[in-house]
Amino acid sequence: MGARKPGVPGSLIVTVDFEDWFQVENLRACFPHEKWELCESRIEGNAYKLLELFDLYGVRATFFILGWVAKRRKDLVKKIAAMGHEVASHGYYHRLCSDLSVSELRKDLEMSREVLGEITGRAPLGYRAPNFSITGDLVGILRELGFAYDSSYNNFALDKRHGRVYGLEVTSQGHLAFINGVKELPVSNLNVAGKTIPWAGGGYFRFWPTHLFELGVSRILQDQGHYVFYCHPWEIDPAQPRQSLGIGSLARIRHYLNLDKTLKRLEHFFMTFRKSNFVPCSHFLDLEDAALPAGGPGEEIRS
Repeated sequence: MGARKPGVPGSLIVTVDFEDWFQVENLRACFPHEKWELCESRIEGNAYKLLELFDLYGVRATFFILGWVAKRRKDLVKKIAAMGHEVASHGYYHRLCSDLSVSELRKDLEMSREVLGEITGRAPLGYRAPNFSITGDLVGILRELGFAYDSSYNNFALDKRHGRVYGLEVTSQGHLAFINGVKELPVSNLNVAGKTIPWAGGGYFRFWPTHLFELGVSRILQDQGHYVFYCHPWEIDPAQPRQSLGIGSLARIRHYLNLDKTLKRLEHFFMTFRKSNFVPCSHFLDLEDAALPAGGPGEEIRS
């Protein structure tokens, strides 16, 4: 993956981890999936605000959609696909891959892949693990099920939820891939004096001052030629129910920080980089019309 050529704006890959406010890891102790049906769903209104903003700035994004949400919002998933965005998998129950057995993880991916395929008419090409909890078992299962790529690697090692894998190689097209053929598209972080600074989006997009964040993105585009960003629908929703009991102060800050500013910051971000090529993951990886043939037992990539 070479550096950007002079005068070329680079590829900006916008991704949405499509889950509702009560499904995030920071609130899991309060809202296990057995309680989800009792919670107020706010994802549809937030989704349409994002879709409107994306349409305004010509952003074609990748939506990593939770299977549980897709099953209950089929028309919304169809709308996302109809507007030219990529529909990919975020699993079914938003459980960390590292917390699941191999059979549990396979079932979670199978359920998600099936519901998304039924809604859109084609199986999803890509997957992102909840909280970037990639494992070697996951990479093997993705190959088994015919996924063409993964976007679960986040090299900010201080977050213990983030997984670690080995066996990545650079392909002839300049992309990363595991030895079993599954391509990997990591989210983008900033490297400063040999240190990794989280810069891919999410809570860090809400934490860093806007202009500083955009300077960091410019540097990543200059160095790498592309930038992978992620966000969530609940991050533009300051009116979501607030949970104060049962979660720690750090988790509370991470979840609620600057929710009232996120939508405006996104608009500024898209305006600043409007000359970039906004493309979905599969387009960037040259995979829009490709999928791996589902194989036998997947080859594990050791963590």
